[in-house]
Amino acid sequence: MSVNRIIRFERVHDSRVIRNVADSDSRLNESTGIYQEGLKKTTTILSPGFWIKSDTYREQPDIHFKHEYLLIVETNKLEAPVICTTHAYFNQIMKEHNHCTMIKVLEEDTNRDGKYDELYFEIQVQLLQNQVPHAVTLFLIFDYRLYKMSSFQMESLGVIQHSSSLPGTRFDVVADLRLTQKQLLHNRGRDVRFNKSVMNMENIFPESFSLHTLLKDYAKRNVSTVLKNVYTLWTTGRPTDEPFLVSATVHYPEETILYKPGFWQIMKCAWMQYVSILVIFIWVLRTVKCYVFQNQLITSIRCTPWKKDY
Repeated sequence: MSVNRIIRFERVHDSRVIRNVADSDSRLNESTGIYQEGLKKTTTILSPGFWIKSDTYREQPDIHFKHEYLLIVETNKLEAPVICTTHAYFNQIMKEHNHCTMIKVLEEDTNRDGKYDELYFEIQVQLLQNQVPHAVTLFLIFDYRLYKMSSFQMESLGVIQHSSSLPGTRFDVVADLRLTQKQLLHNRGRDVRFNKSVMNMENIFPESFSLHTLLKDYAKRNVSTVLKNVYTLWTTGRPTDEPFLVSATVHYPEETILYKPGFWQIMKCAWMQYVSILVIFIWVLRTVKCYVFQNQLITSIRCTPWKKDY
């Protein structure tokens, strides 16, 4: 009778131990799962590069010189500058100041990819014998297009300005026409927000035309072009019977475009980061879990679910 009581007591004791161990094991698994999920969410939210806000791509822009320009040559006679332009209305009003005799324009595709790579612009200015050139301001108008992501088109501007105290016989400049962005471009669709006339001289009076206003309005654009990497050469010693020569070489280099990524690109990048972080955390937590149980840091008993305990 006593033996049966002892056996029954041992079985009851074993069941209590197993129940306590199982409860502690379940609590450990639950806390581990909560910690794992919280750690994943915290890492996901706090990671600054998880959701991409912008991206870049490289593209050779399709640029064409629109054969529109404005040249201002300031001489020793400040009241009589030389002004040459392709705008018919403005040119008609200021024809007494137009002394440009010859214009040469050439755009060349050096790498044969179907897009122009550089522009050669040359203009001859016939000055009077008592006129001496001291400053040059040149505005060049371009048609700028991108096709790789969104179909982007705008009318852009390139400005060249130089002055010297010495009288010159010619002015040479070499520069790159570069894209300037204050906001991201779209990733698809047609974008003509900035395809507006830069120098609209048809609806203004020449006496009210202001270069300061023109440049200020152009600088407000969120997407524009500017001449960079500019090298100038002012040659002195002009003979009185020879024209003053202005020569410009403008290169069209490949650009790095900033754009706003689409939904599927954002999800693809986020999913790749999430999976990589998840794999690392699962491996770390499993390693910690195995170490805890194998070294019996927590009281535990190994139980096989399909085996009955008699």
